[in-house]
Amino acid sequence: MVTSERAEEYGQIGRHGVEEFVCDNVIVLRNALEEETRRRTIEVLKMRGVDHLTGEFPFTIVPHSGIVVITLENTALNAPSADERIHSGLTELDEMCNGGMFRDSINLVSGATGTGKTLLVSEFTRGGASRGERSLIFSFEESRSQLFRNAAGWGMDFEDLEAKGFIRVEAAYPEIRSLEDHLVQIKRVVEEYQPHRIAIDSLSALERIAPERSYREFLIGLTAYIKHCQVAALLTSSARNLLGATSVTDAHISTLTDMIMLLRYVEIGGAVRRGFMVLKLRGSTHDKQIHEFVIDSNGMRIGAPFRDVTGILAGSPQRVAVLEEEYDDMRYMFNGD
Repeated sequence: MVTSERAEEYGQIGRHGVEEFVCDNVIVLRNALEEETRRRTIEVLKMRGVDHLTGEFPFTIVPHSGIVVITLENTALNAPSADERIHSGLTELDEMCNGGMFRDSINLVSGATGTGKTLLVSEFTRGGASRGERSLIFSFEESRSQLFRNAAGWGMDFEDLEAKGFIRVEAAYPEIRSLEDHLVQIKRVVEEYQPHRIAIDSLSALERIAPERSYREFLIGLTAYIKHCQVAALLTSSARNLLGATSVTDAHISTLTDMIMLLRYVEIGGAVRRGFMVLKLRGSTHDKQIHEFVIDSNGMRIGAPFRDVTGILAGSPQRVAVLEEEYDDMRYMFNGD
């Protein structure tokens, strides 16, 4: 093995222009600066007589492990799919999903700040504990003590659940390490704790620390690993607009998820209310109506759908007159019940 330094990250492979021709294998290590962030990558440029993956792959250096390369080779799209349904933590949500979330599903919650995303994570965790399941929470915006205090305000004793081994919280600022290091850390804790459920709050906090390409590769690696582990995951993402129309996410994670839930503010008659909708659920029918929900001392309560309001997702809600007979016909048409 021969090492050689390069004058630039991209460009001529060797300083003399002949090294790559006389060697059988050529591996290129880079530590490029992009948007004020360093990103290590490795590329197998040439390997005579051996099939190999092409392109750059991120890697990190971990104490006691050395170089850890992050690829999707061991997490391909060949994991079995589960038919088992699990309790989401909210009975009303289970009914909207025609029986609950799938055991191996990746579920995304999208909403503006304050709509209840972290509360839904808490309900998801409490629902798992009620069935004797372990939940692992990765918090990148709130500390462990703040999560536990907020949960207590909703009638959830996370201190007791943690003491019984049903909850583990890993809280850290995203900026303390790279996305590659975060992914390695997530894998390490998952393998150590062996949870039935994983919650990440929030992806938007991780998005701000890396370029778009790095973030997209992180999402692919994360979702592929979760699928490989056959556990249920709840991911949160912040919508940019407080009120009005907005996309689900800006990084196209919606295509990587099995279920998408939207939390939206709805301004009606000078008052702000909250709306909840299951936008997407792979492999199952689901309620397609926008339900009103409230947050009180007992947590989140999903109520009846908005019957006389239209234009909520478009950002311009308006009241409309709906006859009871027409409403029943529409429910049967879209839900079959």
